[in-house]
Amino acid sequence: MRLHVLAFLASTALAAGVAHAHVEISSGPAAANKSQKITFSVGHGCTGADTLAVRIEIPVGITSVRALPSEFGHPSIEGTAAAVTAVSWTKPVADVRPEDFGYYEFTIRARVADVPYSKIYFKVRQTCRTAGGVETVVDWNALPGETGNAAAPLVVVPSHTPGWNRFTIPTGVTVAQDDLATYLGDAAIVWRGTEAYSANAHTAALIAGTDGVAPLTGGLQAGQEIWVKY
Repeated sequence: MRLHVLAFLASTALAAGVAHAHVEISSGPAAANKSQKITFSVGHGCTGADTLAVRIEIPVGITSVRALPSEFGHPSIEGTAAAVTAVSWTKPVADVRPEDFGYYEFTIRARVADVPYSKIYFKVRQTCRTAGGVETVVDWNALPGETGNAAAPLVVVPSHTPGWNRFTIPTGVTVAQDDLATYLGDAAIVWRGTEAYSANAHTAALIAGTDGVAPLTGGLQAGQEIWVKY
């Protein structure tokens, strides 16, 4: 009963915010082992110059790629239809804006591997052009631990349906306490035995104040079973 009461009170929980980068994935977390749209946003150009082109490398774990047209026009594909290795969009030079005031989005539809509680990194090349015709290339390709402009991370979460979902943490996977909001931040409440977690501060306070319930600590370990309400 306590599980259902707290889940009801948590039903208005909001997903935790995500950090913004210059080239980021704005479509949010992706569901593991499913095909879905993945949208990349480019918030600005390069030192005052407008964006001319964007090239996105397709990493391991992303398959069945189909690219959508953007305001730049139709995409160009590298590789084959069965194994796309990169997608790029280039606007006509005549459409380049004289100043950097454009916000752009680029979308692919792809299948994401069955790797919940992980991140898949996309390396992006952004080419900008000034009104005078000078072009600049910026690579967003640094992986965690590397120096440079960070690659765009796609957060992969367990595939789920509205309501209660039961998950077993996969073999070899550990979800650190600090990463719970990353992978389960959109859940109303998470239960592991008599421990519960929510990224929503109000729900977390209810958990802490309920007799017989303890806040979930120590993160999640392989083989543990959790119940999650979305």
